[in-house]
Amino acid sequence: MAFGSKREVSQTGINTSDQSVLAKDIVVKGDLICQGLLRIEGKVEGAIKGNGEITIAEGAELKADIEGRKIIVLGKVEGNIKAKESVEIISSAKVFGDITTDKISIEEGAVFTGKCVTKVPEKAKEEPSKKEEPKKGVSK
Repeated sequence: MAFGSKREVSQTGINTSDQSVLAKDIVVKGDLICQGLLRIEGKVEGAIKGNGEITIAEGAELKADIEGRKIIVLGKVEGNIKAKESVEIISSAKVFGDITTDKISIEEGAVFTGKCVTKVPEKAKEEPSKKEEPKKGVSK
């Protein structure tokens, strides 16, 4: 399958019928935009933007900046990664670039060269801690 939908249940239990797959024999030079789940098994040079989960499969090679909700890397990425929720770098991965995300996990054996910025989740920003004003006594 060169490009298309894959119908199965992912490890997270999500139905992947809306998953787009770029197979091993695909080479893309340009930008990709994807709204659902995206699995890349081939080669990409450009930028990748998505609102869903993006998986860079083992053996995939990317020279691309990547933006998505959740990004899982098993292959090689040369470029910056920006994830709204989390980034997972699996032991087979090689990442050369900066990462910005709320949460990150890096398995033993993975290669990561760059800087990582974990930002404060939006919910925490919206709810500043409330300090009660001291109550003033009323004299009668």
